Amino acid sequence: MGGLLEAAFLGLVQGLTEFLPISSSGHLAILQHALGWSDPEANLAFTVAVHLGSLGAVLVFVRREIVSMLTRRPRLLAVLIVATLPMAAGMLLVKLVSDLSADLAIVGLFLLATAGILALAKRLSDGDRTAAGLPYPRALMIGVAQFCAVLPGISRSGSTLVAGLGVGLEREQAVRFSFLMAAPAIAGAGFYMLLKGGFSGEVDLAPLAAGAVTSFFASLFAMKVMVGVVLQRRLGWFGLYCAAVGLFAFVWGVA
Repeated sequence: MGGLLEAAFLGLVQGLTEFLPISSSGHLAILQHALGWSDPEANLAFTVAVHLGSLGAVLVFVRREIVSMLTRRPRLLAVLIVATLPMAAGMLLVKLVSDLSADLAIVGLFLLATAGILALAKRLSDGDRTAAGLPYPRALMIGVAQFCAVLPGISRSGSTLVAGLGVGLEREQAVRFSFLMAAPAIAGAGFYMLLKGGFSGEVDLAPLAAGAVTSFFASLFAMKVMVGVVLQRRLGWFGLYCAAVGLFAFVWGVA
């Protein structure tokens, strides 16, 4: 992996794309390809580090929801657990996801799929449900959307947000529940990669720290922006962006 500036830049990309609906995995796959990274262990360790930065940010951003569900609203905790269940199966697809990430044409196609998902948001009417009042089958549907987002180029935040709107969540509830779902998903992925040996003595820790710190602050910024975008109904701009980047990646991949 490259130096501190490169690591900080990729941490910035991770933080912004983790919570904006444009796919962090897709962008990191494109950038790693462009920068010529070939050491899978270094890539894995860096991926863990920047995701941990994003995890810290989401815990800060939704801290009130976390405290509330652990102390006064056990139903919200139950809904979150149900919504997270499909993601456990996603841990079984790590090798497949790694192989797909190496093919830019496939990443591009999935980014185009994300553009289509975001286009659906315009057709969805506003709901009035709170996350705590969501029926368990509908929470599971949001979880399935998050499971699909293990594919590189499918936006986790975009998929869970649109699914939340689709099952009747109020707009701000949908975006904040999407953030809340990110915490166990990111933590689970990071823990799994650590068990698989993501960090070792051969990996330089300084770039990992730089990436994690920039990812933390970029994630906080992205979540604040995302709340405003959802409330102002401007997801379409992100759909156009994903379509453009996806087409670029596809053409590059097949060239």
